[in-house]
Amino acid sequence: MNTKIYKLIAMVCATFVLTGCSDYLDTPSKSALNAEDMYSKVSDVDKVLTGVYGCLKPFATYYFAMSENRSDNLFQTVENKNNVYADCAQFNATNLVSNSLVRNCWTDHYQLIAAANTLITRLGEVKDMNENTKKQYEAEARFLRALSYFDMVRFYGNIPVSLTVLTADEAFQLPQSEPLEVYNNAIVPDLQYAIENLGDKAYDYNGKLHTERATKLAAKALLGKVYMQMAGYPLRQKTKGLAQNLFKEVIDAWDFNSKWAKDIEEWNRMWIHENDNKYFIFEIQYIAEKNQGNPATPLARGSNSSDDEFCSAYLTAGSHIYMNRELQSELTTGYDSDVKDLDDITDKRWYNTINIARYYDEDDATFRGGDPNSNAFITRFFEHKMKRDSLGFGNMDASIIDRTYWPQNWPVLRIEDIMLLYAECLGPVSDGYTYLNKIRTRAGLSSLSGLSAEAFQEQVVLERRKELLGEGHRWFDQVRLNTYVQDSQQKFQYYYDNISQDDTYLIYFSRVTQNSSLYPIPLSQIRATGSLYKQNPGY
Repeated sequence: MNTKIYKLIAMVCATFVLTGCSDYLDTPSKSALNAEDMYSKVSDVDKVLTGVYGCLKPFATYYFAMSENRSDNLFQTVENKNNVYADCAQFNATNLVSNSLVRNCWTDHYQLIAAANTLITRLGEVKDMNENTKKQYEAEARFLRALSYFDMVRFYGNIPVSLTVLTADEAFQLPQSEPLEVYNNAIVPDLQYAIENLGDKAYDYNGKLHTERATKLAAKALLGKVYMQMAGYPLRQKTKGLAQNLFKEVIDAWDFNSKWAKDIEEWNRMWIHENDNKYFIFEIQYIAEKNQGNPATPLARGSNSSDDEFCSAYLTAGSHIYMNRELQSELTTGYDSDVKDLDDITDKRWYNTINIARYYDEDDATFRGGDPNSNAFITRFFEHKMKRDSLGFGNMDASIIDRTYWPQNWPVLRIEDIMLLYAECLGPVSDGYTYLNKIRTRAGLSSLSGLSAEAFQEQVVLERRKELLGEGHRWFDQVRLNTYVQDSQQKFQYYYDNISQDDTYLIYFSRVTQNSSLYPIPLSQIRATGSLYKQNPGY
């Protein structure tokens, strides 16, 4: 995304932040957003819509920290357990009720919802906007609102829902809705409207193409994921068939000739920011400018980094987050610790997009593959200079001053996610194998065939873990499949038995219960509403 557009996003979104948004579901103040000149002409409304998109900027942090980091893909060690990321990863119910990350996630999502509500409500006031453009802009806002509510219901369960502009008093008197009500009354209708009124490509009122905006395909993909989540735990709705139909429509419409990384070399380059908005269905936009970069990038570095062989930027985040050792072993089959050559690893996604451990080869003066048993981590969101050089891209260190500058977009929806969900719906039939194997063989793995229904599903789940690693899907999958208790306890037990025999891991083990599927309603919201809200069980 170009700098001019992103500065506009930042400016308009800042208006939402600075002019009256409360910690809750409050709407922007009338003195700012409700000024007549904000909705007097279509060009100004286009800026407002850009600002609603800009409200997505912090979402990458929550997908990473509250979904991926909580899942059995990653592991946060005990030596730095007193931070907001560790509370999520280590199921610290006592701290999570006042955790700033959990609180900010709530606030930022409702900021987007309030912004979308304002735009949708006031579109009718615009005199020079034709009816088709009004419907398209409303559809884009409703797509974004549905995405925000979808995140909220998966993170928090019972949440307040408003589809109109509220005063502060009205917002603080709005009760919680049950999850099924959120889906049926807000998320599904919004996405159905988006599907009906968005185009195959997104154009603004002037006919200018915007590859960063939502399309009909994005709305179908998101609604398919919504139906898939509804079909799983805890709702168990009969919506899997609806999801399957939508996934097929998305796959049939996808341009695999130009928007599919055909081999592992192109797959590696897919994660470089120069390819933003090319391979994915819908992305959160970032640029290399102070406080406009991807906030999740520093977390994609297993330890602190500054002025080393990876980059000159200061990346210290204090996260101490690493890949689960069991998953590392699965990903590094074929590795010989004596040879130390990552090229021997069967799954070629490990190199450049996952592994960060390297060693310097004195013979040819280059960095080579390091030990996968070290604290290797996910580099698909970390464009370090060795990676860029190996893929034929120039050094961008001069543009990256610190961790707030990283320009790579965050994929919210991508075709591989949809292909694997479609395979999960189909089971071990011809098309199910086709889409599972299409992803496997690109990664250097063998094609599968002749599996039982149970074994096939296990392979789909495993492939989702590897293909979507680091992107914030795994925890939602674990909850949907109702494996999160067993998976999480197994992770902590493994670290106790095989890594350190530290009793702290058994404490984490005991914290995981069936109630762990949700985060708590932030304590600040409980207090602000006069205890109108009921806290989630276990907190």
